[in-house]
This record gives sequence, C-alpha cells and structure tokens, in this order.
Amino acid sequence: MSREAAKKIVELIVKQGAEQNQILLDIESTCSKEEFARYRRMIGKSMRSMLLDVLNPIVRTYPDLRPPQLEINK
Repeated sequence: MSREAAKKIVELIVKQGAEQNQILLDIESTCSKEEFARYRRMIGKSMRSMLLDVLNPIVRTYPDLRPPQLEINK
C-alpha cells in the first residue's frame, strides 16, 4: 500500500469514528437504555474492527500516520 493511499484511509477511519460517536450522542435520548446499549455495542464492534483490522496494520507500516487521538500519553 502506498503511503498516500494509507493516509487517505486513516483520514476516512478517523472521520467515520467521529461520525459513529456523534450518532450515539444523537440517539441516546431517543432510545430506551437497553436499546441504546445494543446500539453502543454494535458501534463499538464497528470501531474495534476499524482500529484492529484497518488502522493498526497501516500504522505498523507508517507509524507517522497514527492519528493524534490514538497517541498514548507518556
């Protein structure tokens, strides 16, 4: 994978993660607690997959593309 392609994918993953977080905020007040918990689990699985299956392999190849949101405080 080229660095430029990897960069575009990282940008997309960050954008989609933010959108998924926003959706959860938007729907929380419209759902029962049980329903919201199901949606939160579904979104969590999606975000986990984006991180583990897409973002982590890219960052292993191109460490400088790690989004600042994922930086570990030292």
